[in-house]
Amino acid sequence: MNPIKILVVEDEVIVAEDIAGRLKKLGYAVTATVASGEEAIEKVAENKPDLVLMDIVLKGEMDGVTAAEKIRTRVDVPTVFLTAYADHKTLQRAKLTDPFGYIIKPFQQNDLRVAIEIALHRHEIEAKMRSALQASEAARESVEEKSQRQNQYISMAAHELRNPLNAILISAELLKIDRTRSSDESQLRTLRLMHSATQKMNQLIDDMLFMGRAEAGQLQCHPLPINLVEVCQDLLDQLQLGNEAKHKLVLIPSSVTSAMLDQQLLHCIISNLIVNAIKYSPNGGQVTLELEYHQAGEGDKEDIFGSSHECLFANSQFKNINSPSLIIRIRDEGMGIPETEIGKIFEMFYRCQNTGKMKGNGLGLTIVKKAVDLQGGAIGCESKIGVGTTFTVVLPYVALSSKT
Repeated sequence: MNPIKILVVEDEVIVAEDIAGRLKKLGYAVTATVASGEEAIEKVAENKPDLVLMDIVLKGEMDGVTAAEKIRTRVDVPTVFLTAYADHKTLQRAKLTDPFGYIIKPFQQNDLRVAIEIALHRHEIEAKMRSALQASEAARESVEEKSQRQNQYISMAAHELRNPLNAILISAELLKIDRTRSSDESQLRTLRLMHSATQKMNQLIDDMLFMGRAEAGQLQCHPLPINLVEVCQDLLDQLQLGNEAKHKLVLIPSSVTSAMLDQQLLHCIISNLIVNAIKYSPNGGQVTLELEYHQAGEGDKEDIFGSSHECLFANSQFKNINSPSLIIRIRDEGMGIPETEIGKIFEMFYRCQNTGKMKGNGLGLTIVKKAVDLQGGAIGCESKIGVGTTFTVVLPYVALSSKT
């Protein structure tokens, strides 16, 4: 992995060398140290750094604020300002350039690292947000639908991102204010909080990117040979580690262990359904992932999906169940889905009325349905209030050899 490249803009030679030395000790690559705004603009175009550390007060005709503004209009590179003192007017000008952080001189090495990491995280998240919104916007079929979907995305994103973003900002302030008084353990807890909040934001953005690419027809199925049991067990082990409610996650394997499948799409299907099963089983219990091989012509639709179900077919071949198939069932002991709402659960942003104040954005099952569609499969749901829910996914089975 290539180190993060940073351009240092500082007109005091000794200070510039000190900053460059600290950055190298922290594992960053210094593309250059320059003393003027004009040089900074040239070096950004020439070396394309990942971040610019910019002193606000520079000698010459162009100060750091003006240089940062010109850089921002030309390239997408985040700027973190360095300053020991600046008048109120200059600071107000600096805010207009939308900087990704400030470091007050003199500073500790850890302050430098935290400011850089927060700036890079924020820049990455904002870039993903722009990409997600552009992808979703490109997929709109009409002006009316475009307006409606855009409002839904923005409203959902603003609502879902507010809490983790506030957690990151508050944590950053705590690190800045208490950097000399707080213990290492306290700082570690704060950094963990920031990491958790960033993961939640990234997951939401990844979901939006998936939906945007799916609606734009940019997602494809690329099946490769996989060990089905190993992949599913590894996924359950990962989900068990983050399972604070301590549900019991159980895998019931099939006699068929290997197949040709798109592992990324399979991961998307199983992880979303398992996470939902955990979320909507507030009293804990067991969540079961069952794998089954279905031979051609064996049984019918009711045998596979159950007698009480709402099945959305992604491929007509499954209406008669006339081809070899892989069946994935995920069962929980949760709150269940109202019978009148089962037909709506795969709609984007739809959330059942009995979920109450449980957190969610209504994208998980829509993503599952898209991932099933891409593989030419079918998905069905059978549920009973207070008893639990079973999702059944049927995917075309392609064996690795004549032996199963």
